[in-house]
Formats: sequence, structure tokens, C-alpha cells
Amino acid sequence: MAAPSAALRKAEPFLVRAEELAQHAPVVAYYCRVYAVDILIKAHQRGESSPDAQAKMLAELQKAEDAKKQLDLTQGQEAMESFALQIFDSADAKDQARQTDAQSKRQFYVAGQLLEACAQFYGGELPPDLAEKSKYAKYRAIQIQDCLRRGVDPSPAPPPDAVAQPASTEFTAAAPAAADP
Repeated sequence: MAAPSAALRKAEPFLVRAEELAQHAPVVAYYCRVYAVDILIKAHQRGESSPDAQAKMLAELQKAEDAKKQLDLTQGQEAMESFALQIFDSADAKDQARQTDAQSKRQFYVAGQLLEACAQFYGGELPPDLAEKSKYAKYRAIQIQDCLRRGVDPSPAPPPDAVAQPASTEFTAAAPAAADP
């Protein structure tokens, strides 16, 4: 069996999200599916599609069209962005509370994907704030995975103001007194 095309590998995680969310958040699932179909269509237009990718594109396009008939998409963009940011904020709050675990990794990973899928509302390019959160979410997911694999605490370092003052502060305070003649 041949390896799946690059386009199919890129679209697959969004199709997985669509299936996972179909019952719980059908509007979000719809937009995940549409984003995946868009990836496959663009690859087809560039001539980078395989027969498997084309078949998947057509099947998923039909699923999206069927879902569209049953959904109210008038607030679709808001629903998608709100859902993505809710997952991101939940993962980030847990991370900042130093309660980072494998579930946090998954939340960051999913948030990064959902935020990336929001690009479809902006002509394919996320606005800077969403792009930054998507990039950070993906980075944290990878970082947490690496820490868990190595057996290291994946929690982020505490903010600088929460860390005890370094010993060099004492030296700085003593320096002016030493400068007096």
C-alpha cells in the first residue's frame, strides 16, 4: 500500500477532529471538515494530489455539504473561534497553574489545530493574535510531549517575579557603598 499523499497527511488531523466533534460541536466539526477539504482541493489544483486524496476530498466534500443543510452557520466563525480559544485558554490556565499533564498536551494540540482552521475565515491567513496562539499551542504540545517522554516536569517555569531574588541583587546593592571614597 502506498503512503498517503502529503495533502492527505495534512488534512487527516482536521478530519479526525471533525469526527470527534460531530456530536458535541457540529458547527466546529463542519468547519474542521471544510478546512480539510480546502487543503485537499488546493493540493489537487497544484497537481499534488493522489487518487486516494481525490477520493477522500470528494467523500468529505459530500459530508460537509450534507452537514451544511442541517446546521445554522450564521454564527459559525464566532462559534469556531470561541471553541478554539476556550480549549486554548483551558490548557493555558492549567499550564500556568503548573498542573501540566498529557491532557494539557492534547488540549494544546487540538487548540492549535482549531485555531489554524480559523484561517478559512481570513482568506487563509490568520490574524496575528490567533496566529501567535496557534503557534504557541503547537509549540507547547510538542514541548510537553518531549518532557513527558523524558520524564521531566512539563510545567512551564514560574514567572520571573515569582522566583526568589538572585544573590547578585545583594552585590548590586553593596556596589554603591563600595564606590564611596
